This record gives sequence, C-alpha cells and structure tokens, in this order.
Amino acid sequence: MSEGPRLRLLQYEAAWGAPSLDVQCSKAQAWLRVCGCSYEVENARDGQMAWSTQLPVMRDGAQAFEQRELYAHLRSLGIDADAALSPDQRAESAAWEALIEERLGLSMLHTFWAEDDNYNAVLRPAYAARLPVPLNFYLPWMMRKRVLSQLARRGALREGAAYRIGCDALDALSQRLAGRSSFFSAGPSGVDACAFAYLDTLLRCPAPRDALRAKLRSLPALEAFIESFSVSYFGSWEPLEPTPETDPRLRPQPLTGRPTEFPYAWEEAGAPGLGASSGADAGGRSARTPKQQRFRRRSRNAVIGAMGAALIYAFATDMVGGGEEYEEYQSDED
Repeated sequence: MSEGPRLRLLQYEAAWGAPSLDVQCSKAQAWLRVCGCSYEVENARDGQMAWSTQLPVMRDGAQAFEQRELYAHLRSLGIDADAALSPDQRAESAAWEALIEERLGLSMLHTFWAEDDNYNAVLRPAYAARLPVPLNFYLPWMMRKRVLSQLARRGALREGAAYRIGCDALDALSQRLAGRSSFFSAGPSGVDACAFAYLDTLLRCPAPRDALRAKLRSLPALEAFIESFSVSYFGSWEPLEPTPETDPRLRPQPLTGRPTEFPYAWEEAGAPGLGASSGADAGGRSARTPKQQRFRRRSRNAVIGAMGAALIYAFATDMVGGGEEYEEYQSDED
C-alpha cells in the first residue's frame, strides 16, 4: 500500500475562487504545483496555528516550517521551481519577485486593509468566517493593526502613493508578460507562481473600492497570464464573483467620501513620497489621517473586548500560560 503525500500545507481556506484567502498561501500552492510536487492542503479552521504563527506552514512529517523557511526546506529536498533557470535568470527572477512583493504587494495591503470600505465589507468577514469564536473578533483586528503599522513605517498610508506604485508594478508586469505564457522561455518558475498568487488574489477579491483591480483589468496580458496559469496548474478557471465593477447594484454608498471609480485622485497637495517620513508634521504633531484618528479612537474598546474574549477562550481550552505570545508591533514606529 503506497503512502500518501509527506508534505502538508497548512493555509487559510480558499476564497472567491482563489487557492487561498491569503496571497502567501496561494503562492505556496502555486510554487508546489510548478514543481509537480505531491502535497496535501490542511485548512486552518481551528485557528490554533493562526493564533501562534503566520500562515502558510509546511509540515514535513513531524517538522513544521513557517513561511521564511518553507522554500529553503523544499529546495533542500530537491524541490525547486527555479531548477531550469540559469544563474542570470535566477537573479532576474529575484528582481521580479521583489517588484511583485514589495511594490504591488504594498499597494494591495493598502487596498485590502487600509481602505475602510474594503476591510469592513470583504476582508474582515472573510477572515472571521474562517476562524472560531472568539478569534474571529480578535485576529482580523490584530492583522489590520500590523498592516497599518507597516504601511505607516513605509510612508504608504496615503492612497495616492500606494496606488501609484501598484499601478507602476502592474504596467511593468504587463510589458514583461505581453505575448508570453511565462517570464522565461524555459517555462514557468517560482516568479510565475509568485505573480499568479498576487494577480489572481487582486483580480478575484470583490472589493467595493477596486481602483487597483480596475487597473489590472485594463491590462489584457495580465488577465491572460492568470487564466493560463490557473488552467495549467489548477485544472480550471473559476468565473469571477460579481463585483461593483460588473454589477453596479452591488456598489455601496461611499463611506469615506472619496471617488469610487478608477483612477483615484492621486495628485494630493503635499503628498509625501515613499521615502518621506509620515510620523509628524512641521509643528511636531502627529500627521495622522482622519481614518487613522478614527481607528485609534476605536482601538481602546476593541482591545478591551478582544482581550476579554481571548481570556475566555484560553480558560475554556485550558491554554492559560501555554500559548505563544504575539510579537509586539508599534503602530507609531518611524
């Protein structure tokens, strides 16, 4: 009797037709499929791993590898999506992955987590539906806090800066993939898996404020790449869910007073560049946006309620003193 796959990928459950709700989980799946590797998917519905670590997690027998170690471990087993690439192509692939994750990824973080409409209507309900009570109240809030902290440190809380670099990244990817089915002539590799994960998540997420998604849909080369990769490695192309772009009846009333169509008003007076500090203005006061100020005002009650819910959960499962603590994230860090 043959043994089943030795590798198990712990991830957030699939959503909107994408392999996973989380882009990094989708990337791990796509990477394994490019390698032709046999594996099993385990959806983290009990929330225990999500409480103590960051998904995805690869389990190889009794060992578990988090995202930072996952690909290095697979390569040590001879499972390498870049095996067919030359050294020069590997260097070029690393540059493209940096563009996708650091530029497009940053813009997607702003779209999904910093935009109140998108977070409240799509992201928070999606994560909450995949976690048990009380973690479904606490974890989405904590994840958003981390993302806003990251965006603040990188000077990308202003939507103009965030969307500008995202659209620049999409244009660069479109030029590269025009008339191609993969980044390199040797065939799909790790960078193709990375590009698919980010682009597919952006395309499929039914966000009400969809400026970045509208930019993606204006680039046929990228849509063709996503569909081709999906059919080749996931066996099908799931139709997109109805969104405000395809069904105007689904577009909610603006909650923040900004325009809902593409493009956003990017040329904001005094908008800082990506390298500019967003910590304080000339008078020494905090240069927080109205959204940040509302977020901070609501944080106190949210923290108290979340801590109470977490303690109840801990007592109920006899975990007091046994769980791993979250790493501290300073929301006002420069």
